[in-house]
Amino acid sequence: MSFNIAGNRVDGIIVQAISSGKSTAQQVVQQQINEVKNDPAKNLREMQQPSGLSSFLDIKV
Repeated sequence: MSFNIAGNRVDGIIVQAISSGKSTAQQVVQQQINEVKNDPAKNLREMQQPSGLSSFLDIKV
C-alpha cells in the first residue's frame, strides 16, 4: 500500500494505519447515517428519556 505526498510515493506501516483508520471512520459514519435513515425519531426518543442521574440529583427540601 502506498500514499503520495507532494508527488512522492510513501510506503509503510504508518500509511497502512492511516488507511485502516480512514476505512473504520467511514464505516462508523455510514452506520450512523443508516440509523438515522431507518429510524429518524430514535434520537428524539433517547433525548426525552430521563437520565440515571436525575433520580440521584433529585433533592427534596
